[in-house]
Amino acid sequence: MKARLGSLFQTNAHSFARRLYFWWLQRWRGVFAKRQQVFFVRVGRTRFKRVVFGDSAQAAEVQAALDDFAGSGRFPPLVHRHENELLLGFVEGRAFDPDDSADRARLARFLAELWRRAPEEIARSDRPFDARLRVDLDFLVTAGVLAAERARALAARAEAVAPDTLLLGYDYVDPVAKNFVIAGSAPSGTDGARLVAIDVESLRADQPLGAGLAQASLRWLAPGDVAVMASQVTESGGPDIDAQLDYVRLITTVAWTKRKFLQGKTNFIRSAHFDALL
Repeated sequence: MKARLGSLFQTNAHSFARRLYFWWLQRWRGVFAKRQQVFFVRVGRTRFKRVVFGDSAQAAEVQAALDDFAGSGRFPPLVHRHENELLLGFVEGRAFDPDDSADRARLARFLAELWRRAPEEIARSDRPFDARLRVDLDFLVTAGVLAAERARALAARAEAVAPDTLLLGYDYVDPVAKNFVIAGSAPSGTDGARLVAIDVESLRADQPLGAGLAQASLRWLAPGDVAVMASQVTESGGPDIDAQLDYVRLITTVAWTKRKFLQGKTNFIRSAHFDALL
């Protein structure tokens, strides 16, 4: 079989305009830039996705996470890893609709599968979550993103809601709508269609459970619906994270805001994100 697999025959997954935007961000606005690249590769008539990471350690980490969920149908199949690159199957499906209650239910079942995969309960003091929060708040004050008074209020709120223990495990840390597809031909609202996460690097181990929902509340999920979604995940078979949800939302929101500032994506930063926490 003859197949043209060279780089000349691969298609960049991002448009030229989007690549130009990232180039501009890196040179004019941000301290850090995402080094990951994504290409589409055809073998015969079948399309695959090639993901190039910044280093082989990240590729190995993603491979290990995908191996833990191999055969689940929740992620594209991993075909091969080469150094800092992964070759993945391409998943066909319709776009995830955040406003569709059936799609939200599918997301709840997806997160339940992740959360119940060997969660570990640890003492909060065993990890540097509190120390990282202090560093992040101090930085946001220095950067002019937060007023000192607002930072102190957030620190006090974190101390008030912090649980003694935290559940850590697998979570999907960037659940924006474009990172999901609904695969299968079943009509909307039936169980035959399945949510698949196509942005594989967002599957992370050793995360405080609820971090993904916290990030969703910064993009498409209304802050008042976070606890509702967490309850749906529990009803779908995931562990109950009610005791840690407020704390996880706070530390995640602060860390996400710092990251967006350093990436130059200041258009994502909203004072309303902090209002919802206080």
